[in-house]
Amino acid sequence: MKKNTLYYGDCLEVMGKWDDNSVDLIYLDPPFNSKANYNILFGTQRNGGDKNDLAQLTAFTDTWEWDIDAERRVDLINSAIAHPAHRAIRAFSEIYPDGSGMLSYLSYMAERIAAMHRLLKNTGSMYLHCDPTASHYLKLIMDEVFGKGNFRNEIIWCYRGMPSKASKWQQKHDVILFYFKSPKAKFNVQLGKPTEGSKKTFDSGLRKGYNANLSKNMVTVFDWEKYNRAVNTGKIPSGLSPQEFKGGNPSMTDWWSDIKILGGPTNKERLGYPTQKPLALLKRIVMASSNEGDLVLDPFCGCGTTIEAAHLLKRDWIGIDISAYAIEVVRRERMKDLRIDLAGVSKDLKGAVDFAERNPFDFEKWAVTRIPGFAPNAVQRGDGGIDGRALIYGAGKEQNLCIAQVKGGKPSIDSLRAFFGMLASGKAAIGVFITLEKWDTPSVRKCIAQAGTLQVGAKEYNRLIMYTIDEHFQNIEPIMPPLAHPRTGEAFQEELMPKSLLDK
Repeated sequence: MKKNTLYYGDCLEVMGKWDDNSVDLIYLDPPFNSKANYNILFGTQRNGGDKNDLAQLTAFTDTWEWDIDAERRVDLINSAIAHPAHRAIRAFSEIYPDGSGMLSYLSYMAERIAAMHRLLKNTGSMYLHCDPTASHYLKLIMDEVFGKGNFRNEIIWCYRGMPSKASKWQQKHDVILFYFKSPKAKFNVQLGKPTEGSKKTFDSGLRKGYNANLSKNMVTVFDWEKYNRAVNTGKIPSGLSPQEFKGGNPSMTDWWSDIKILGGPTNKERLGYPTQKPLALLKRIVMASSNEGDLVLDPFCGCGTTIEAAHLLKRDWIGIDISAYAIEVVRRERMKDLRIDLAGVSKDLKGAVDFAERNPFDFEKWAVTRIPGFAPNAVQRGDGGIDGRALIYGAGKEQNLCIAQVKGGKPSIDSLRAFFGMLASGKAAIGVFITLEKWDTPSVRKCIAQAGTLQVGAKEYNRLIMYTIDEHFQNIEPIMPPLAHPRTGEAFQEELMPKSLLDK
């Protein structure tokens, strides 16, 4: 376990390598079984861009099916009487005797919740962020794994949003299940805003120097001199139990309506990630259940809101995500001013070759984003040979689209010629053909020459560009015109990408 590190991979596999009782706080915002696909939309219609030029990447698919893996998980937990979630999954198996997407999801979550419980220190806590789709089921699993007595709160985060036509009440809240590992868990009380009534009581007491509650035989003292004078003159009876005033705000309740959702793309916090949560929400959780120097884990870290909150509040942190692109969003966007360690992501050509063999689709996304400005394509089957897109900053609408194709195995001249055909047909201004290692033959050079050049400003660029992952690891960048930032549409890079960007 390395602190302040981003891990790429399935959190169950990653956490399985770590020691028991090693984490102070866990927050997770996992899939909700919402039966939806969540896409990141890149691009802009500024600078003459067309909506068809926008690239999309499926951040994650939140649709669960009953398959061989789900059956294996359920059988494993049902047959393991010592598994912390054994009784819960057996009960759910009775509800769904023939299997279902919900049982698939719940068994997936049960495996991971049990692993997180093992990692928590006895003084640690866990917050599970969910919605009403499965919060009632997840609470049963949490009760089994953590123990019913360690349930602390069902926090309701309610918010406003654009109304939709529906035959039900508007669904505008999330549920956050809060559990201690043991009664020894730390908790720092967070103060809310005073009510109008408490403000009046506070103001009155401040003026008099005290605020007596005769029914409870108590008095809150704001000013000891005024209080003693009132006792000596008989304005208040003696014998009351005095306590010094130490704050006017009440402790917060489990109903959080003061933190807004991020709203539209103009919100400054937005990183384009579809289920991104506000920084204020995570800062509240981190402050309440950890202290400076503690270790905070987010096993479904997405675009890294928990990580930023922990960093700002001087906690150590670890983030895990199964999407290589999510890891890049955290590193390049959210924490771009820090040098962050990565684990599970290729750091050399040998690792990249292994990555391409293990997970070709994720490798394609990762390879495309080696060139800042490019966003991966949402479709990875039947994509017409396009694995990523970018827009040339400041170019006219007719010559601003760049496309990329990735070959994780041995490239063929036929595939290069097909890619060249897209440029020849005018579908894109520039095409980048990405391979693992250098590929330079007379046929390749002929394609580059036939593709010709593109004039951008006062400079000319090859329309067909060959680029390798080997060059990426040598900090050699492709020579391209300035590209627009895929999220904002603003200028993203100089003509040659700064070497420092990928080294941060």
